[in-house]
Parts: sequence; C-alpha cells; structure tokens
Amino acid sequence: MALSTLGISRARKQKSGVQKAGLRRDIQGLRALAVAAVIADHLFHWPSGGFVGVDVFFVISGFLITGLLLREYERTGHISFKNFYLRRIKRILPASTAVLVATLVGSYFVFSNSRFMSALWDVVWALFFAGNWRFASVGTDYFQAGGPVSPIQHFWSLAVEEQFYFVWPWLMLLIFLLFARSARAKAHARTAVGAVMVLLCVISFAWAMWETAHMPTQAYFSTFSRAWELGVGALIAVASPLLTRLRGALRPALSWIGLAGIVASLALINSESPFPAPSAALPVFATALVIIAGTGGEQRYLSPLTNPVSQYLGDVSYSLYLWHFPIIIFSGALFDLNNPVVLLLTLAAIVLTSLYGYHLIEDPIRKSSWLSGDRRKKNRAPVTHAYKLTSLSLLAVVTAAVVSSVLVQPPAPVAASIPRPAPAATASSARLASTSGPETTRLQTEIAAALASPEWPALTPSMDDVISGPQAPSDIAACGKMGAVDPQSCTWGGPSATKTAVVIGDSVAMTYVGALREALKDRPEWQLKTYAAFGCTFTETRIAHSDAALMNACPARKDQAVAAINELKPDLVFITNTYEPRIGLDSKAPLTPKDWSDSTRALVQKFSGSAKKVVFLSPPPSDVDIKSCYTRVSRPGDCASSVTGQWVDVANVEGELAKSFGGAFVDSREWFCSGQSAMCPAYVGKTPTKVDKVHMAPDYAIKIGPALAEELVRLQLL
Repeated sequence: MALSTLGISRARKQKSGVQKAGLRRDIQGLRALAVAAVIADHLFHWPSGGFVGVDVFFVISGFLITGLLLREYERTGHISFKNFYLRRIKRILPASTAVLVATLVGSYFVFSNSRFMSALWDVVWALFFAGNWRFASVGTDYFQAGGPVSPIQHFWSLAVEEQFYFVWPWLMLLIFLLFARSARAKAHARTAVGAVMVLLCVISFAWAMWETAHMPTQAYFSTFSRAWELGVGALIAVASPLLTRLRGALRPALSWIGLAGIVASLALINSESPFPAPSAALPVFATALVIIAGTGGEQRYLSPLTNPVSQYLGDVSYSLYLWHFPIIIFSGALFDLNNPVVLLLTLAAIVLTSLYGYHLIEDPIRKSSWLSGDRRKKNRAPVTHAYKLTSLSLLAVVTAAVVSSVLVQPPAPVAASIPRPAPAATASSARLASTSGPETTRLQTEIAAALASPEWPALTPSMDDVISGPQAPSDIAACGKMGAVDPQSCTWGGPSATKTAVVIGDSVAMTYVGALREALKDRPEWQLKTYAAFGCTFTETRIAHSDAALMNACPARKDQAVAAINELKPDLVFITNTYEPRIGLDSKAPLTPKDWSDSTRALVQKFSGSAKKVVFLSPPPSDVDIKSCYTRVSRPGDCASSVTGQWVDVANVEGELAKSFGGAFVDSREWFCSGQSAMCPAYVGKTPTKVDKVHMAPDYAIKIGPALAEELVRLQLL
C-alpha cells in the first residue's frame, strides 16, 4: 500500500499558494478514507467494497515514489539508491517490525501450537516482504478463507508495494542512462519513463484480467496483477508538468467526481466482483482523478478530505493499517465479534494501539537522524516533551486496564458455554430414540457428555495434532491426488470379495473412506474402492477453485470415476461432497440447492444404470472451524457448532435425488450432533471430531465406523 510513504514529511506551501511536491492535504484525506474503509470492512464487514482502500493506497504510492525519483534526477542528474532504500527502511521497518513481534507474541499466548507455527512462518515471509506470495502459495482466499485467517494477512499489500519499489527505480535509472548522452535527449527522459510505464500498465492489466478469470486467489495477491495500479499513480507523477496547466475551475469538479467514484466503488464492489481486474479500475481511476485535480494547484472545496480530522487520520493511517488486523483476529479468537459491545471495544483497541504506535515508534523514528546520513545530529530517537506525555498516558491506560481486570469479578463458569442455538434442527433427528442402534446410541451419550463439559479433557490424539495433521491416512490420501487412480492401490478388502462399493466425491469423500473401510472390515464379501479426489466436487458443473491446476484436472478425474463405475457395475456407489457453498466457474455465482441438484443429477445419470444402489452420504455438519475457535484460553462450548440452514437445504435436495434414483440418503448428523439440541461438539469421548470446519478427523472416522455400518444395515444396504 502507499503505507511506506506515509512517513514523508509534509511540504510547506510556497508563497504562490501551490504546495511543493510531497504530501498534500487531499492525499492525506484519501489515506484517511482508504484506511477507514479497510478497517470497517474487516471489523464490521461493511461496506462490501471496503477492501478497495488498498487500491487507493497503491495509486498514491506509485504517484509519490515516482515523483520523488523524478525530481531527484532532474535536480541532481542521478538517483541515490542508497538514500532511497535507507529512507524506505527507516519509514517502514520500525513500525512494521513492532507489529510483527507483538503479533507473534500474541499468537504464542492465544493460538494453538499449529496455528502459532503457521503465524511464525507468515511473520518470516512478511519480514522479507514476500507475504503476498506466501498467501497465494498456500491457497489463501481473501474472501472465502478455508481456514483460520492469518493475523498478518494484510501485510500482503506491503509486500506488493516493496516489490514494486525494488524494480521500478532501477528501471527508471536504466531509462535515464539511455537518455543521458546529451542535454536534448535528457529532456525527453521523463517522456520515455511515461511511455515505458504505459506499456507496463497495459501488460499488467491484461495479465490481471487473465489471472482473475483463471486463478483468482493468485491474482488478488500477485504483484504482476497489481503493478498497473501503482503504475497509474506513476503516470500521474510523470505527467505532473502538464497537469499544472489545468484550469482552476476544473479542479474541484475532477476532485468530486473522483471522490464520488471511490465512494461508489465501496458500495458497488463486493467479494464476488472480478478482482483486481477489471473491478479495481473504478477505485484506481477515481483516485487518479482526485490526485490529478490537486497536482500543481491547491485543492479547494474538498472539505471531506482536507478537514483537520482527515489530516490527522492520514498521518496515523500507516499505524492504523498495521495494527488493526491482528487486533481484530485476536479479538475474534477470544470473544464473540457478533456482540456490538465487543466490536466497539475492538475498534477502541485499534485506535488506541495505533495512536501509541504512531507517536511512540513511527513518528519519533521518522524524525530522528537514524539512517539519515547526517552525522552532525546526535539525537537518534528524540525524547521530546510530547513523547514523554504520550508514554505516561500509555502507562496510565495499561495500569487502568490491569486494575480493572483484577477488580472486576469474572462470571461464574457454566456447565457448557454453547455459544448459540441450533438454527436448523430437523425432523430426521427425531427418529433417534426409536430406530437408532446401540452404536449410534453410544455415540449420542458421548456427544451429550462432551456438550456438557466445561473444560477440555485429555484428548487422544491431541487437538493440536489433529489440527496440524492430515485429512486422511497416508494410503487413502495418496488416492485423492489428481491424475489417474491406480485401482490396485486404492482398493481395500479380501481377495474373495464378491461385492464392491465405490466412493466418489471431493475431499470429504476422502475422509469417509476411512470410516467405510472400518465399517466393512469384518465383512470379507465386500471390497472398497475410491475414485474421490481432494478439491474435486462431484457435480457436472465445474466448480471454481483457487488451485487452477487442480480445477483443470478435475473433469478428467470425474470422467475416470464414471468410466470405472460403468465397467465395475458396483453394488454400492457412495457420493459425498462438502455442503459448503460452491461457486460455479462459468456463472461466478454460488450454486443454489436446485443448481446443486440438477448438476449432480446430470453426472449421476452417466452411471446410474451400472450401479445397483446410489447412496448419498452427507458430510459432517459444518459451522465452526476448529482451527479458528480452538485456542489456549477457549472452552469446549466455544467450539460447539450447529447444523446450518445451508447444510439442511443441500441435504434435502440430495435426499430427493436419492429417491429419484431408487437409492438411499445417509444422514450423518447422529454421529456428530446431539439428537436433542442439534449441537455438535468438537470432540466425542476422547477423540476430536474434525480437523477444520469441514473435514472429519481420521481417528474419528474410525470411531464412527461401527455406527456407519449399523446405519447401512438399517437401510438394507449391507
């Protein structure tokens, strides 16, 4: 973001009333608007396009840095890269390092071991300004995160900016050297820089269009797909001599049109918009209009950006951006962010921490002589009167907080701190008392005990081991990789087996292979095969996925599964997919229950005549992500989940599908949730139930094996 340029000192106005190049009041206001939008989006999930504040920062950054380099070259005839990068280090590293260290310490005391280690690696990548590639490589979806969000995920934008700073100044220097042969040629150097940047912007935007369509997660974090945004700002800096000729009467109109465009982008853009291309064009060019209007002339009639409050927020915007996200993540891990009081307290913590970070770290170091090259100044970190007052106020705030925490009595512990009622309990659980067998009844007894427990028991395996472990045993997991399935290594059962069961579906199906293997282990007449694949939803509709290679390989894997079933003519075909919302690759919209039904039906019809029975095996109810809710201070009730309406809607259509094919629908809720409350604990007995929000833990798959066999017998499938 333009975050590393936030420390550039304000330029004084010339006598003519035109501001010197540097920070301007309108740009300070843009920073304030951008950081407020980002914080509101992350904390309140409103406005829907609040994340475009990052794009506003990118344009500002490209404009300021390019302008600084151009003016230095035209003034001195060269660019001092030593001073340039020393200034970047001085203005970026102290504040960002403080946030990274504090976040790592907080992660150690709050998160589980596995999540702490993940945060540790995130910090390492962020320190070297490569966080964007880290998040892209692990498949982090900014909008639909499949696991716990990193407390420093927002550092990706700093990485993009610093990578731009690493390349663009050197490219500018190369252009200057090519045009340094004569004074006449030197006069055209600025034009050459602009021409190169136009070419780079066109290439970057074209790449962003392609990458957004084919690899949206990578596109969001990619420096190559974001370079055009910084490039637009750079082009404004290149064209600044021409922009000084703008008529004064035109400037306010351009400013307000640009401001209106930014506000419109906050409302019109959302997580389903193709981003960064072409959707980011609206906030980028709207920001460009505001900057253009104020280039070479004082901004007038733009009080929303130039008022004193906006100026101060612009000053502290770097600290606000750095501190807000880890505070939100820690608050969400410890408290319920659906509580308005918690939201307000979190916002207060963000503001206070950011202000202290600015006045105690960022601003004093920025004003010090450290790395400035001026050895005549001995004050490396001036301890001014204001600095002392700020430090004392921080001490007072911390003391008050500690005293309050000691004096205020904590609430009395309850038997189970289940956080919310079940929104979607249905009639299927009502049959539990009369028709369930002893194995399911035993599970229900253990589920009820887990829901009533106020403390975590000694689990085997530990929750940390489960969270950091695989979704399926290694021999099963090997069968779920893309590419052709080896039928021999992906078949289990005795050599004398006369009946065959085939498992197809996505990663949830892969986790059920272990449960089915356990259910059939004492039945030598059965053999079990799997053609399921991680990340490959078994529907006719192609489903969008952050891994483009996996997404492209999925159709061939489904074709192989259909061909194998038609050849084997198995007795049972188990179909299992996650019930989490799926986004159609072509429609770019979530599949409705009817879409899901129609798409699944179209694929099942290709082999239904070859299978004696098609069995839809529902996934575990998915509501709470154990990776996010399980912390060093959490209780079992904090991680209890409920059956969601989304889960019930898809289960209902799959139940109807099963009837239409003369098959069966197996409801999994009895193995995960209480038949009385429809609440689902994070462990049953001494065994964790899931590794994340969606996938069953391997050990729990074995635990439910007998109950699964019992249900298949009840349905006359075995």
